[in-house]
Amino acid sequence: MDIIFSASIIAAFLAGMVALFAPCCITVLLPAYLASAFREKKNILKMTFVFFAGIAVILVPIGLGAAALAEIFRDFHKEMYIFGGLLMIFLAILAIRGKGFALIPMPKRMMPRMDAASSKSVFLLGMFSGAATSCCAPVLAGAVTLAVVSGVFWKALIVTFAYVFGMTFPLFATAYFYDRFKLDKSRLMRGKLMKLQLAGRTVYVHTTNLLAAAVFLAMGTVLLWLAYSDNAFWAPSSQTDIGNTLNQWSENALNKASVIPEFVWGAIIIGVFLFLLYKARRKNSKNKRIYGNNKACH
Repeated sequence: MDIIFSASIIAAFLAGMVALFAPCCITVLLPAYLASAFREKKNILKMTFVFFAGIAVILVPIGLGAAALAEIFRDFHKEMYIFGGLLMIFLAILAIRGKGFALIPMPKRMMPRMDAASSKSVFLLGMFSGAATSCCAPVLAGAVTLAVVSGVFWKALIVTFAYVFGMTFPLFATAYFYDRFKLDKSRLMRGKLMKLQLAGRTVYVHTTNLLAAAVFLAMGTVLLWLAYSDNAFWAPSSQTDIGNTLNQWSENALNKASVIPEFVWGAIIIGVFLFLLYKARRKNSKNKRIYGNNKACH
């Protein structure tokens, strides 16, 4: 990833997007995000910001020079993957039981909705994703090198922010168009409430929770397998080819984008971030009004 050794803001953003497809990055970050999205379908854009915040808590200090933090994640790589695998399996169990991370039960006849408990679980997933991706050599090298080369604190902060935002930008774009086209009203995302008999007890499980649980369970199994096989950086050749293609594309894009001044790119990236934040706050306020009216009617 030669692009990663540039100190420019747009280079950091493009490098982050390419880094998303690094083996241990996409293996952890994407499934964790998707599982969260299946559960929080009405607040997916806001939850993307919560997920982004969890990643940033880990990667921004590393990008600003906290090398000791990166060394901790590197030295305890296997233990971190074991913890992550067990965490995913634990979240799968909670999803099936209709509970958030804080063990707050979901009302039997209510569709899943965002609450403080689920926010905490998504933030924790973001933190774990940040820690796991920091162990991936290209990602870690990019975050640290970009900050060191820039030499100025404010620019290091913006460059590192651009890197993390670039890494999560495909998730933000997905969440934005998900809201824009109201996909939460689709049959798949609406799902239905299922009534199951388990060990003589009646259990209500929503199909989207089952889908989230399946993703969490699969992810937890893969993480434990990677940990105990000492092969956390494994990736199929097809993924490597995609990564190389994206790297070449980003280098070409950077060459064309270099004619635009740095401060313009900085303004554009921050502007897009603020626009998405505005849309998330607006969507959240709308959901609160709808939920509040429904609660008042009952």
